[in-house]
Amino acid sequence: MPRTILRVGAVAWIVLALVGLGVALAGRDALLAALPPLAIDGDALGGALTVMAVGCLAIGGAHAGIVGGLARDMRWATSGGLLLASVLAVAFLALAAAAAASALRESAPASVLAGAGAAAVAAAVCYGLTAARLVADLRTRSAV
Repeated sequence: MPRTILRVGAVAWIVLALVGLGVALAGRDALLAALPPLAIDGDALGGALTVMAVGCLAIGGAHAGIVGGLARDMRWATSGGLLLASVLAVAFLALAAAAAASALRESAPASVLAGAGAAAVAAAVCYGLTAARLVADLRTRSAV
């Protein structure tokens, strides 16, 4: 199960990075027109999108590297996967809490925020289950 979740995560993070780069390069003017007035210009928005996309690409690469290590039964990959899954579980749980709080107090459509919160909870559960399984794998190895 951990390899499957991490493999799906790798694909999702890399696709997200590619979409972010695409928007940064080709769609920033459309995004700027759809947003309320901002204190930054199109170039700054494109730069911010590029940085976010590079971050997503790094997370996707980390997922892919850990999946490769797990496939070769390398101990570092189990530890790295545990760290990655734990950090992302907590991060997605925090995002879910932020979405819920925003849905209660903002004028933005609550259904959009509720959907984002539900997706964040689902991601947190998947990463949490992955972390739990990797802990069990580490305990099994240390007992031998």
